[in-house]
Order: sequence, then C-alpha cells, then structure tokens
Amino acid sequence: MNKLVLAFLSFFTLYSCKAQDATSIKQKPNVVFILADDLGINALNCYGNTLVESPNIDTLFSEGMHFTNGYSNDPTCAPSRASIISGQYVPRHKVYRVADRYKKDKKTLKAMQFLPPEINKVKGSGAGLSLDKITIAEALKSNNYTTSAYGKWHLGKNELQIKNQGFDEGYEITGHYNFKTSPNQTDLDNTLYSADVITEKTIEFIKKAKAANKPFFAYVPYYLVHKPLQPKPEYVSYFKQKLKDHKEVGNDEVKVLAMIKSLDDSVGQLLQTLKKLGLEDNTIIVFTSDNGHYKTESNIFNQPYKGVKGETFEGGIRVPYIFKWKNKIKAGSKSTEPIIHVDIYPTLLGLTQTPKPTNYILDGEDISPILFQKTSKTKRDALIWQYTNYARWNEKKKEFASEWVNVIQMDGYKMTEVIESGKYNLYNLKNDPYETIEISKKNPQIISKMKKRLETWKLNTEYQKPVKNPKYKL
Repeated sequence: MNKLVLAFLSFFTLYSCKAQDATSIKQKPNVVFILADDLGINALNCYGNTLVESPNIDTLFSEGMHFTNGYSNDPTCAPSRASIISGQYVPRHKVYRVADRYKKDKKTLKAMQFLPPEINKVKGSGAGLSLDKITIAEALKSNNYTTSAYGKWHLGKNELQIKNQGFDEGYEITGHYNFKTSPNQTDLDNTLYSADVITEKTIEFIKKAKAANKPFFAYVPYYLVHKPLQPKPEYVSYFKQKLKDHKEVGNDEVKVLAMIKSLDDSVGQLLQTLKKLGLEDNTIIVFTSDNGHYKTESNIFNQPYKGVKGETFEGGIRVPYIFKWKNKIKAGSKSTEPIIHVDIYPTLLGLTQTPKPTNYILDGEDISPILFQKTSKTKRDALIWQYTNYARWNEKKKEFASEWVNVIQMDGYKMTEVIESGKYNLYNLKNDPYETIEISKKNPQIISKMKKRLETWKLNTEYQKPVKNPKYKL
C-alpha cells in the first residue's frame, strides 16, 4: 500500500474518531434544573390555583410529566437543598437546620428535654455541605458535562461555595432587590431584580456551552418566592386591579402572586432560549421547589393541605414536580407515585447515562422508569424525614412552634414520632390526604410496623440519637 493511501486512511480514521467523539458528546442530553424557593403545592395554575398566573410553567407542565405526590426532604431550605445536591437523607449529610436559633432563645432552650445533633460546620465557612460529599454537579462533570449554578445556594460560604462543589461557574445570589452575592461580585448592578440576573447569567452559560459543543448542567435555584415580599411594582398593581373583588385574598398574597408571575417570566425566558438555540429536543428540564409555602393570610398556596413551611404536615413538605424531555417523556403525563428530593440525583444520572460515583451512598431512587412509563411504582417501601428544628416555646400553651420529629410514610400511612413526648401520630393519607383525623389509637399494629421500619432507617443512615439537654428546666 503506497504512502499516499496510508496517509489518507490515517487521516480518515482520525477524522472519523473525532467526529464520533463530537457526536457522542453532542448527543448527551443537557439538563436545566429549576428550583423555586418556598413555592407551595397549590402555588401554580397548572396545579389547580386559578388565582395564579403561570403560563410558562403551565406549558412545561403540559409538555412533560408532573407528580401529584412529590415531596421535599425537609420543610425548610438548607436541609432540603443539601439532600438535592448530595443525594442523601438529612442525617447522612448533616445539614440539619437553617440555623440553631434555639441556642439564643433561652426560653426555648430551657424547655427542650433533648439537644438535636449539631449541623455540619467548617471553620471559616460556617454551616454547610461538606466537601467530602460528591455532588450531582461533580458526578455529571465526570461524564464530560460543564456545570453552572447562579442563585440561592444556602449550603455554605467561602470554602463551601458553589465553585468548590463541582460547578464550573456561578455564585450565590440572595434577596430580590438589593440582592447580595457570595463570593461578592463587584461588577453586578444589585438594584436589578435578582431573578432577572440569575436568568441572564444562566442563558449566557447555556450559549457558551452550545458554542463549545459541551453537554451542560444548569442548576437554577431562584430566590423567588422567598421572603422578603419584594415583587415588581407593576405586577402588584396588575393583581390588585384583577383581584379587587376577591376580598379573601390578602395583601401579602397579592405580593406572592406578583412574585410567582416573575418566576414564571424567568422560566419562560429559559424555555425560549432552549428553543431558539435548537436545544429543546435534547434538554431535560426539571422543575420543583425546596419546601412548602410559608404562612399567608388564607394559606392559598398550600390549600387544601394542612401545614406550612417549617412543619412536616403535607403543606410543609409537598411540592410541585415537573419533568420534561421532548419526545422522550410523554407530554401531559401524570404520576401519583410518591417521590422525594433525593430521587433527583440518581434520576439525572440515569437519564444522562452517567455512572454512579463509586463508594458513595445515594439514598434516592432513579425514577426514570416512571418517567418513561415502563412502570408506575418505585421499588422502595417508605419515605422518611428527620426534622430537628426547635423553635419558639409557648409557655402558655406548653408547646413549641416546631420541634424534633421523625416522620415515615409507608403503605399510604404517615406516622410522626415526636421526640419530646415520645408519642406517635398516625394519618391515613389514602383516605385523609389533608390530615384531619388522627388514628394512632385505633391502629396499634400499623404503628408497630412503622416504628420497626423507622428504626431500621435510623441504623442505616448514621442517625444520631437524642442527647439529654443539661439546661432543661421544666
């Protein structure tokens, strides 16, 4: 064979290999994961609240699969976000609470029989997610993904910041108007609305990833609709006029409606960007919230469920979930199967064919078989929560606003272990999803079965038992 032919074949082989590599990279699905803040289960039009205007999220809802029994891993921000990013239950990642407010509240501290486990902390960086955890971003980076995170992080500063947790670019943005950044960004105009900035930075990232022909993971944790209630003035005026005859809607609720509209605007911009760039067909979109909605005048964003943010009743932990992958996940499909935040990590690994990190525990389940309608059920037998936030002891009522509870949902029942009293509460969610009738006394066998399952979970998840409080005075 002459040298000319050999040279041609060598060039052809090299070109084919490079083309094949480029094609394989291009064919990996992109991921846009949108996380709302404090958005309740009834805070979207597509989930049934006709007062809400959320046309873009409603479109996403109609184009993918939504879940009617989706849960957060905690009724507050930081622990649930740690579960999403780490793929682990709370006692394993140890971001137990947003803050230890009980330590500065002497009245509450004296009323506590037990001390909750300490939050994971790093000197100089405060409370947050340990760098030992393999984040979803790190797992995807091992599969050649480029990653970004602009928005609310809430999992630590300095050493524990976004760029040290597997994200190629990004920084924390908290607040709405006059927002703050961490690490501090001196080139941003913080008089702008933070959601608009988060959206703009994410779109810039997506465009760069497309130009570089790299699959991308864009984590988009908006601060909306977290307090302070700072909606855009024009949207407040709009809803005040529209709802002037709806006396049941409070002033705060009007502001929340305006903030949801801004969230929806931002989601719409992301969706339009994917379409304009020709990325829609090959991009997985996930939309959910970190926990249930905070209390408002009529609690219209949690209804008809009982409870609000900070409580383990359904209204505090039940959140919207939407998954879209055009022509892969059936448009307009629905699942009633209970899912939880820790499922997101293994599911994204499954959808992107990313290997699971070695020697690393993932507590959730890959629900892609449900998304592809190959099955309607998960393999697990229970969902479990540990919530250790003691707050605001009421001397007159002899009760805390919140306290240490462990919760298990199994076989359609929901049992709560109250650590302070040693009592167990039980609800039948199949017949009573709004938790109106407590049935523990009538069902000792169910309580016994669920207690055993809860104890097994404790043994398997590095659960720390209650420690007696030396300052207890009651």
